[in-house]
Amino acid sequence: MNNKKQVDNTEDKPAVGSASEAASQSKAQGKTPKPSTGRGWRLLSVFLLLVIMAGVGYLGWAGQRFLLHLHGLDNRFAQREALIDSFGQDLERLSLTQSQQISTYTQDFKALQLEQQRQLQLLEQSDNSGRDKHLLDEAEFLIRLANQRLLVERRPQGAQALLESADEVLAKVDDPRLLSLRKTLGENIAELRRTAVIDREGIYLRIEILADLMMTFSALPAHGLQNDQVSNKNVAAGVDVDTQPAVVAAPWYQRLWENISAGAQGFVSRHFHVRSLEQPMAPLMSVSQETQLRQSLLITLGNAQQAVLREEAGIYRASLIRAGKDISQYFVLNEDTQAIIEQLLELQSEAVKQALPDISASLNVLRDYRAASAKRFGNGEG
Repeated sequence: MNNKKQVDNTEDKPAVGSASEAASQSKAQGKTPKPSTGRGWRLLSVFLLLVIMAGVGYLGWAGQRFLLHLHGLDNRFAQREALIDSFGQDLERLSLTQSQQISTYTQDFKALQLEQQRQLQLLEQSDNSGRDKHLLDEAEFLIRLANQRLLVERRPQGAQALLESADEVLAKVDDPRLLSLRKTLGENIAELRRTAVIDREGIYLRIEILADLMMTFSALPAHGLQNDQVSNKNVAAGVDVDTQPAVVAAPWYQRLWENISAGAQGFVSRHFHVRSLEQPMAPLMSVSQETQLRQSLLITLGNAQQAVLREEAGIYRASLIRAGKDISQYFVLNEDTQAIIEQLLELQSEAVKQALPDISASLNVLRDYRAASAKRFGNGEG
C-alpha cells in the first residue's frame, strides 16, 4: 500500500509540477510587452514643435529685417523728397532772380535806346558843316598815316587799307567838289594794288638756312689760303670787308657772263691742280683757319641779310657772289655744295629794293580843297 502510495505520489508530483509550469507559462505569456507606439508619437510631436518654433523664429527675424528695410526706404524717400523740395525752392529763387535781372536789363536797354535816340536827335540837329569838318579831319589823318606807313614800313598793303578807309569816310560827305579828291585817291589806291610786293622776310630766312647748311661742309686743304691772308686777318680783327661803298648794279648780261666765267674758273681750280714736283705739297687746313673761313662766310651772308632789310641791292649781290666763290674755292665740291651754289645764284636774281609809288597827291588835293573851303565860307568849312 505504501509502495502504491509512493508510486501514486511519484506519479502525482510530476503532474502537479507540470501544472505549475503551465500556469507560470500562461502568466508569462500574459505579461509579454506590447509595441511602444506612444513614445514615437511624442518624439515626433516634439520634433514638429521644434521645427514650427524655428520657422516662427525665422519668420519673425525676416519680418523684422523687412520692416527695417521698409523703414530705411521710407527714410530715403523722405530725404529725396526733401532734396526735391530744396531743389524746387532753389529753382524758384533762381527764376525770381533771373526775372529781376531780365527786368533790370530791359530797363537799362530802354534807357540806352532813349539815350541813343537823344544823341541821334542831337546829331541831326547839329550843323552839317561841323559833321563834315570832323569827317574831313578823319580822312586827312588816314591819308597822312598811309603816307607815313609807306615810307617807314616800305609795304603797300597797310597804306592801301588806310587809303580805302579814307575813301569810305569821304563818301559820307555830301559835296560834289570832293569828286576830284576821290578820283585822285582811287588812282593812288590802284597804284598800290599794282605794286609788286617783295618778300624780304622770305629771302632773309632762305639765306639763314643756307648759312646753317654751310657749317656742315668739309673744307679742302689749305692750298689757296695764302692769297687770302689779309682777308682772314681782317675777319679775325672784327673788320667787315663788305662795309665798302655799294657796288653799282651791272646789266643782266654782264652779271650772267661774270657768273659763267666765275663758275668755269672754280671748276678748273677744283678739278685741275697743276703742281711742280719741286714744290712741297700743301698742308691740310688747320682748325683755326677753318674756323676763320666759316666765320668769314657767316659774316658775308649776314651782310647779305642786312642788305635785304636795307634794300641795298649792290651789297646784297656782291655778298652772295663772294659767298659762292668761297664755297667753290675752299670746300669739297659735291652735290650739297653744288646745290648751295645754285641757290645762291637764284638768290642773286631776287629783287630786294621795293619800288613804291608816290601817294602824296591825294593829301595835297585834300589840303587844297580845305583851303578853298576856308576862303569861301570864312573860318568854317562847308
